[in-house]
Amino acid sequence: MLVSRLTSLSILLASAAPASGEPPFETKTICRTAIASIMGRDPKLVQATDAADGVVVLIYVRPIDNFVWTYRCRLEDNRVVWADEPGRWREGAKDDKIFFEILGAGAQLRIIANHVDGSSTRQLFDRDLIQ
Repeated sequence: MLVSRLTSLSILLASAAPASGEPPFETKTICRTAIASIMGRDPKLVQATDAADGVVVLIYVRPIDNFVWTYRCRLEDNRVVWADEPGRWREGAKDDKIFFEILGAGAQLRIIANHVDGSSTRQLFDRDLIQ
């Protein structure tokens, strides 16, 4: 009886998951989290706005002096490509490569930075701490 209920619950939860082509995190959330990770900031302090052609504009106001930092971001599959505003897109051979992974059926977002020197950093964010 318990196995039957657990099986039914599993099927119900699987059917409630987002469509396979749609990421469980919005592009704005992924970009906010990636920029916060790169810059060593809290993702909730980064504001995101959709712009044209899938680009997200991000703003971080430094609390100590209210200096405003502005970035642009776009997703290419599981890669995060970003730029300062104004500035160039970080997509060259000598730029770090930033990726994201969605884990735990959408409960967590991992930001991975593959650095030019061959090292890599990974940060894991819980959904409820970045939404």
